[in-house]
Amino acid sequence: MAINLKGKIVIITGAAGGIGSATARLLAGEGAVLVLTDIKKEGLEALAAELAGTGAKVLTHVHDVRDPASWQVLTDRVRSELGGIDILINNAGVVHPGAAEELAPEKLLQQIQVNLIGTINGCRAALRVMKPQGRGKIVNVASLGGIVPMSGEAIYSATKAGIRYYTLSLAAELHGSPIGVAVVCPDSVETPQLAYEMQHDEAVLSFIGTAMKPEKVAKGIHRAIRKSKPEILVPGGFGSLYRFAMAFPRLYYVFYPMLKKTGGKNILKRRRKAALKG
Repeated sequence: MAINLKGKIVIITGAAGGIGSATARLLAGEGAVLVLTDIKKEGLEALAAELAGTGAKVLTHVHDVRDPASWQVLTDRVRSELGGIDILINNAGVVHPGAAEELAPEKLLQQIQVNLIGTINGCRAALRVMKPQGRGKIVNVASLGGIVPMSGEAIYSATKAGIRYYTLSLAAELHGSPIGVAVVCPDSVETPQLAYEMQHDEAVLSFIGTAMKPEKVAKGIHRAIRKSKPEILVPGGFGSLYRFAMAFPRLYYVFYPMLKKTGGKNILKRRRKAALKG
């Protein structure tokens, strides 16, 4: 079912980041009432000031998605000040590349807690509001890296695969109800996160192709909100190809050396380009 976003109350986690900010700008243009959350207070305030200048209604909330109590405070505030939650976009995420046996335990846990547990916490908190009010839409941001195995980023890949299957399972659980759930799986995106990955040789598979602008992913999230599809792949063509190919995992490892070589070349090009700009 299509959703008119004018006046809808939308929570966006990780709103200070590239995808979150782009999504906030897009939805603000359609008249949504935005609740922007992140652990980065300054980034939130800057974005809120920008959007307020366009006439958008914006509420900011410093929020740690890993903490169920923080979610309770957030949802209580939104209900108290705005009356309910129409849409939740679980976008917060982190990545730490590294060899499987060498990645620091705190970086391993952070990815699991923010990406997967944070998304699950958000869904649970939103459902406690949406079920009694009899409406709502949840959109979880995963990754094509949750479909295609990511050497050097195994934990990240595992968390994104977890988000994808949690979302699809939740969609089955809520099938036939007035609450919709969808997952958006984008390819690599030009964000500070990708710049961080560029510093790590292990992250070569994130650089196989040309990274997308955050605005393209925001449009994918917009489609997920408005449509009844359980999964949106961005870009759709490559995403469908990856999804089909992984029905035959053995084939992936036939092409893996070529993919790794391509990613290695591209990451070196980006580093050289960044050095020239610096």
